[in-house]
Amino acid sequence: MVAIVKYVASDISVAIILMFRYIFCLPILIFIGLRLEGLSHFKINNKKILALRSIAGLLGLLFWYLSVIYLAISKALALGQIMPIFICLLSIIFLGEKVGVYRWSAIFLGLIGALIIIDPGTDGWKNIGFLYIFLGTFFASIMFVSLRKLGLTENPIATAFWYNTFGAVVFTIYCSSFLSFEDIPKNIWLILLVIGVLASAQQIFMASSHKYASASGLAPIHYANIPIGVFIGILVFNETIGINFFIGSALIVGSTLFIIYREKTLGKD
Repeated sequence: MVAIVKYVASDISVAIILMFRYIFCLPILIFIGLRLEGLSHFKINNKKILALRSIAGLLGLLFWYLSVIYLAISKALALGQIMPIFICLLSIIFLGEKVGVYRWSAIFLGLIGALIIIDPGTDGWKNIGFLYIFLGTFFASIMFVSLRKLGLTENPIATAFWYNTFGAVVFTIYCSSFLSFEDIPKNIWLILLVIGVLASAQQIFMASSHKYASASGLAPIHYANIPIGVFIGILVFNETIGINFFIGSALIVGSTLFIIYREKTLGKD
């Protein structure tokens, strides 16, 4: 999805992309919810946490898209790996989750790998995209922790539906007030529809994952974004990848596999 967003960002505003991403995401969620239990499937009990999840998710996605537009996609995905640190801290504070020394060690090992990929000594650190990725990661961390809280009492379809409804309303109001739809190229409409369909699947799987696993336990899985980002960056955007990316990716994948082993096989932190 972020590769598509980066690809079309030169033709349309990121606000319009987000508007249609939220709107086109809704029909599939409504269809699945109605097929399962009807209107009762959309009921939410914990409205305060849902509001937090919706606001944090909207801001996180906005800044995340902006960061991908301004940065190389591989570098943006690498920088996003500071999120596990935020998630662990927020999980301890708000969810009371216990994070043991092994998981902390694996998470920091993955973070070291991300820093090796980023290579802070290089030029170009005044790019505003770095501010966007920091803000996007912070708000996304709040979103993931609130998703875990919602997963204890709410069904994933309802959570995804109300979040996307909120986003659709906010960006429809903004785009209708300040932007024009007349200049959108015809070929972009199909791309916007594809983004919405992909977003539906993403929301369902993401909400479901937080129903069955802890927020801090899921955090290291996001490290897989880095090798995926490298592949897309080279294939689609002709990005140049150095040796640091391969060293860092090896550390990140290793830490992720270790976390999965500790949680699912040994059941320890």
